[in-house]
Amino acid sequence: MADSRDITGKNRKFTGTTGVKLPEGTTAQRVDEAGQLRFNTTTNLAEYYDGSGWKSIDAPPTITGFSIDGGSVGTSDNIGQQAGDATIVIQGNNFDTTSGTVVFEPEAGGSNVSVQTITRTNASSFTVTVTRSDFDTANDPYAIKLTNGSGLAATLASALVVNDLPVFTTAADTEVASEEEGASAPFSETTLAATDPEGDTITYSISAGALPPGLTINSSTAALEGTISGSSVQDYTFTVQAATAKGNATRQFVFNVAAIPFSATGGTTSTTGSYTVHTFTSSGTFTVLGDETKNIEYLVVAGGGGAGGRHGGGGGAGGMLTGTVSSVGASSNTITIGGGGSGNTGDNTRGTSGQDSSALGITSTGGGGGGGHPTIAALSGGSGGGGGFANSGASGTAGQGNPGGNAGNGGGAGGGGKGNNGGNASGGAGGSGGQSNIDGNNYYYAGGGGGGSWNVGGGGNGGIGGGGGGNNSDAPGGTGGGSARNPGGNGQQVPNNGVPTPAGNGGANTGGGGGSGEQSSFQSYVGVGGNGGTGIVILRYLT
Repeated sequence: MADSRDITGKNRKFTGTTGVKLPEGTTAQRVDEAGQLRFNTTTNLAEYYDGSGWKSIDAPPTITGFSIDGGSVGTSDNIGQQAGDATIVIQGNNFDTTSGTVVFEPEAGGSNVSVQTITRTNASSFTVTVTRSDFDTANDPYAIKLTNGSGLAATLASALVVNDLPVFTTAADTEVASEEEGASAPFSETTLAATDPEGDTITYSISAGALPPGLTINSSTAALEGTISGSSVQDYTFTVQAATAKGNATRQFVFNVAAIPFSATGGTTSTTGSYTVHTFTSSGTFTVLGDETKNIEYLVVAGGGGAGGRHGGGGGAGGMLTGTVSSVGASSNTITIGGGGSGNTGDNTRGTSGQDSSALGITSTGGGGGGGHPTIAALSGGSGGGGGFANSGASGTAGQGNPGGNAGNGGGAGGGGKGNNGGNASGGAGGSGGQSNIDGNNYYYAGGGGGGSWNVGGGGNGGIGGGGGGNNSDAPGGTGGGSARNPGGNGQQVPNNGVPTPAGNGGANTGGGGGSGEQSSFQSYVGVGGNGGTGIVILRYLT
């Protein structure tokens, strides 16, 4: 019996506007018969069976452009091989938002580059991430291929060209320079520049860390420019970025700012062994430069005291101090050299005290003036002045010197020195000085002045270390205290010719005390005391 559908369906035309209703079913409900046409509710696509497999019926996707890392949209671009991933937004039409895939195909051979992630935003935009280092320059250009679940695909040819990044010449973390504070370009730094394999123009900048204060990097050459400023002694770690229009490379380097070495000026400079020596024979300035510090050894000797006149006491030596000042750094230091005290003339007068010397916070006290006849007391000081006729000597300063001697009835006593007390009685010797090898010479300093004598023996000798010799009325005067730097002056026998005769002065720059004056055997003639010697400062440090 005939099926009515076989009769009524013959040569029937499709009519209407709604379309033809196809049989529906899932992928699991397929019947594999050639010529079958159906709508697959699993893929949401019409499909047919060609005798060997099911074929989906779909419009192919199209790619209209793409952008890299938020850049402008185009159909070709460069991808650099710096570390990390790139984000690529692909634009077009008919993208399969369920199962569309993206791959990058090398057109010069080699392996495809797969995406790391894919976001199927909508039918006209997919976002993918790729690892930059997966692209190989030898295989470029790369095409972008987007394939829908139906198998239909779109290809954007020659989309990506792989760009080799700039290459730095100098290894990472190299200390490219070590310069002192205040140094100015040009420096002799190891190059910070890079080269670009494609010859692209490179622009340089600091992308992380910091250069020493005052320095900049030349954007065209990568040379460092400027002057190092401020307190900046340390290692500076910084990252240079070499940027091209197609990609950037970075590298970290180190610049060391070194301390300015210790140096100093002032006085007369010499060397002894491993030491640099600065000798000040007059007041001045000891100027220290640099960031380093040194321990400074010192000898500070004050001016010696002047002696009394007739029957006067010898002048006390200037105070003498030695030691070390630790950690002296950049500074300007006033150095004061004390002058010697003046010797005085006649009765009722005494010598004046010497002046203080100072350096680096150390002060030595000027020597005390010698006493005068008949009752003028000696003066205290670094070392005390000797007593005048029948009077006591004055005290010295602890650690700097010693007391002056006590006088008898025939003249004056010796002034105190660094080494010991002034000699007692008339014509007493000056106290001996102290020895120092600070400048390599083993000189003596700070000898006391000798006492004068009238009709009793000879004049007192000056203490070793520049003390002046005392005068005598009827016998030779005392000899000046020896010092290889400047010995004290010799005392004299006062002639009976009416001419006042000064006693021996303290040696210049020894701090020696002046020798005491005395009258001639004709009592109408006055005595003249010697002047104290000027002081000295010597500083030294390991070179």
